[in-house]
Parts: sequence; C-alpha cells; structure tokens
Amino acid sequence: MPLQILPATPPSTSTRADEARHGSPSRREFLAGLAAGGASLLLGTPARSAPNEDPGAWYALVSDIHIAADPSTRLRGEVMADNLRAVVSDILAADAAPRAVLIDGDLAVQKGQSADYRTVVSLLDPLRKAKLPIYLGLGNHDDRTNFREVLQGVIPLESRVVDKQAEAVDGPGLRFVVLDSLDQCNVTPGKLGSAQLDWLTAELDAQPEKPTLVFVHHNPVPVQPPPTSLLDTEAFLAILRPRRQVKGVVFGHTHVWNVRKEEDLYMINLPAVAYSFAPAQPLGWCRFRPEPGGGQLELRCIGGNREADRQRIALRWREA
Repeated sequence: MPLQILPATPPSTSTRADEARHGSPSRREFLAGLAAGGASLLLGTPARSAPNEDPGAWYALVSDIHIAADPSTRLRGEVMADNLRAVVSDILAADAAPRAVLIDGDLAVQKGQSADYRTVVSLLDPLRKAKLPIYLGLGNHDDRTNFREVLQGVIPLESRVVDKQAEAVDGPGLRFVVLDSLDQCNVTPGKLGSAQLDWLTAELDAQPEKPTLVFVHHNPVPVQPPPTSLLDTEAFLAILRPRRQVKGVVFGHTHVWNVRKEEDLYMINLPAVAYSFAPAQPLGWCRFRPEPGGGQLELRCIGGNREADRQRIALRWREA
C-alpha cells in the first residue's frame, strides 16, 4: 500500500473557526467515518469511505517533490524543500481542510536514501499536525527498501501486492487507486508488473459503480526508444478502457502540467513541486474537488511560470 501518514483524529472539512468553537473531530468519529485507526505517524490500513458523501470534500494532489536529506539542497535553481514547504503552507491556508493529501512519487531527490525519507516526513509534519491523512506513492527516484525501513519503526509494513505499494482509497463520491510504477531506483522507465495489474483488475471489478481515478507515477504513453515512461502502458490501459467507472489517470514524472483526454479517459499530468525541466512550466500542486458527474481541478502555483496560477479545469466523467 502507499504510505499513509494518518493523524490521531480525522480530517475535517470544517473551517478553522468551527474548530476553534467546537474542537476538532474525535478519534471515535474518525473510526466511524473512515473505518481506519491512526496515530501521530501511522503506516497502516488506508481510510475507507465515509457513510455520507460530502459535497465540500476536496483533495490535494502533489507530485515530484524530490527531497534530499539536506533541506538546503538546490537543483536547477530550486531549493526543493522550500518548494514543498510552500505547497504545505498553501494547503493549510485553505478555509476547509482537504479530505487527504496524495503525493504521486519521486519523494526522494535521486537515489532514495533513508535520510531523504526522514526529511520528507519532517517536511510533511505540519500536515500531520493538522490531522490530514497523507498517501505517498513511489517513483523512479525512490528506493522501496529504504522507504520501508524508515517507516518500519512506526508499525510493520503490509502490502496488497508483493514488492509494490498499491492500495485503493475510498472517499465521498470518488475512489482513488494508487499504483506503484517504481521498477529500478534511479532508472527512468517504470513498470507496474503482472501481479499489480492482476490486482488492479480485481480491485476495479470489486466496485464497478463508483467513479475512480487511478494514480501512477510514470506517464502512460506508448513506449518509444529510448524508453522513459511506463513500460507496460498498453496492458495498463487495456484494463482501464473497458471499465467505465475509471474516469482518468493521474501521473507525474514528466514535470509538466497538462490535462487532456484520450479515448474519453482524462490524462492528468501533475506539475512538479521540486523543479521544472523547461521555463514555461509551473511548479506547484492541484486542488481537486469531486462534483456530481465530474469534478474541478485547480492549479496552484508556488514557483516557475505562474501564468496559469488558479487555472480551473472542469472535468466531466464519461458515462458508466
């Protein structure tokens, strides 16, 4: 499963003023609403769906943070830790808290060192203190062994797929399936593998009615030499296309902000947080709010080219 950092009490869509008047939700309410336990830092069973859909729910979608052990590390003119701090601050500045924060891989700067992940956890600490669940996926600059070792001291790590970090996360009116495309650390292409694809098929077939977005780090495009994307793209899309509850794929890897449709599936390429490969690209994250029949995606820039800051894109789901 992806790393899930859970708070001791649940996320809330109430305003900070409401919390000041009434207090934050209790652990008992959290267990009743999400069917998941939590500690101040917990690696464990992901949150499950709330009994009632919340029209005010939204999610923070983040990718490519590339954090080094030394938070002052700079690459391509950017201090990556400072950029992540800016994203965290922007998330926390919202009037209502997000339902969850999902970070779609490349957590570490290059080779997934244990110290990199310790710094990642430290930088995400304000979100944890704000009682927000955080889901972390893996990308090609991550190391699964080091990732697990850093979190192993919290509680034992479990996984639905051997040697992968894959899990489904249910929210109000929407389901996320988070996949692990890490193949080899610091080697550019990614791969899901047959075991994870089989699990994905079974997981989607278990809930054919609920709108679903699938998260994967690598861009799912046909492989051309030299390979830089998802090596088993065709097998992956062959699973998604006929399953009409799947509305789109969310990915990172390219450090490019782009939303397009391919055969009525949305392809949502999240911007990088850490640094860009081209000056025309923004740095930042996306705020996603599910709506009946679709959702709204908002770009939030913290650096790079800010021309598209606060750009909103209406997503309309294909018919189930």
